[in-house]
Formats: sequence, C-alpha cells, structure tokens
Amino acid sequence: MRFIAFFVQSLLWLSIACSPTLIGAFIGVMISLQSGEIYSLNVPLWAAVGFLIGAYWAEHVRKTIGLSVFFGRLIGARDIPKNTK
Repeated sequence: MRFIAFFVQSLLWLSIACSPTLIGAFIGVMISLQSGEIYSLNVPLWAAVGFLIGAYWAEHVRKTIGLSVFFGRLIGARDIPKNTK
C-alpha cells in the first residue's frame, strides 16, 4: 500500500512540476525560432530552468498544504459564481 501511495504522490508532484517545464520549453522554442538556430541548446536550457522552478513550486506545495489537498482545491473550485439574491 505504501508503494501505491508513493506512486500517486510522485505523479501529483510531477504534474505540478510539469507545467513550468512546458512553459520553459515553449520559451526555448520561441527563442530558437526567433534567432534562427534550431539545433542550439536554448530549448533544453529553458526547459531545465522551467523544471527547477516547477520543482521548487511542487516542493513548496507539498510541504505547506499537501499535494492531494492542492489538487482537491483545484478540482473543487467553482468557475461560475452562484447568484445571490
């Protein structure tokens, strides 16, 4: 049972760290296309910077409120407010 809990927590941690990584990779692609050097190290370096930011954010969330609570709040958030009369 501990293995399954560790696996789920690892997936939650990776899902938090993944979004800044993708943003960093996107920035690297845009810089590479703009400079004309497609095969440069811009994409991996920017993706690494994004992963470091994402890892810091994921650890901060894990230590403060918890990963499952964080995702529970994200999923349970209302997009449309109720009309109060």
